[in-house]
Amino acid sequence: MPTEEILSISIEDRVCRLTLNRPERRNALSRDMNAALRAAILEADVNPAVSLITITGAGTSFCAGADLKDARAMDESGTRYRGPLHQPERTPFEIMLESRKPILGIVNGPATAGGFELALACDLRVASETAWFCLPEARRGMGAHFASVVLPQMIPPGIAMEWLYSGRKVSLEEAARWGLVNRIAPPDELAAVAQELAAEIAASAPLSLHRMKLTSRKTVGMPLLSALRLDVGPDPYASEDRKEGARAFLEKRAPVWQGK
Repeated sequence: MPTEEILSISIEDRVCRLTLNRPERRNALSRDMNAALRAAILEADVNPAVSLITITGAGTSFCAGADLKDARAMDESGTRYRGPLHQPERTPFEIMLESRKPILGIVNGPATAGGFELALACDLRVASETAWFCLPEARRGMGAHFASVVLPQMIPPGIAMEWLYSGRKVSLEEAARWGLVNRIAPPDELAAVAQELAAEIAASAPLSLHRMKLTSRKTVGMPLLSALRLDVGPDPYASEDRKEGARAFLEKRAPVWQGK
């Protein structure tokens, strides 16, 4: 299926908006969808007109995770099913973690299995009141590899392991209580709430966003003093945008960023 049919892509006001467009399959991550996501995020990451990437789903679901019809078809054909560590390409989740641009997940409905992992790979999450989360892989004989690594780093390990081991439904309120959601909105207000947050982020200096994203990601697990000395990404302190930011503040106007 052509990329434009399964993944809607638009760029406006420095925001690249990606919409998973398989509502009839609850936006399940087929092989084609994974390929389209990888390509779109990599392209947005090097586009100077983009400061922020958003990801949402068409219809009433955010994402149902891996397309189990794909998996069954492979099983029935005798093709060996390959887990995430035995694929020739990186997963979209890895690419999202390593991208320089911040990524905002707009969770418009249930996010289950790989769909929950897709939300976890985002830097921030805005959720509809209709959203909920689930990692049912232990009940389906799968591994939830990405969530097994990142979720215990994001919430208390005991809570994370309960969710992983039990595969139970996690309500929006419970996810928010553990800090996984930045904003909650009624379904008809979700787009406006997400747009407000996206605009705030997109108005920031691009080099500063790059530096903060890379520093926060690459210092995970490092000793504190080593992390504080890690010099990764562009140097905003030596940039023209730093000078412009100071001028704009003193002149009480919006800064005009050059990204350099």
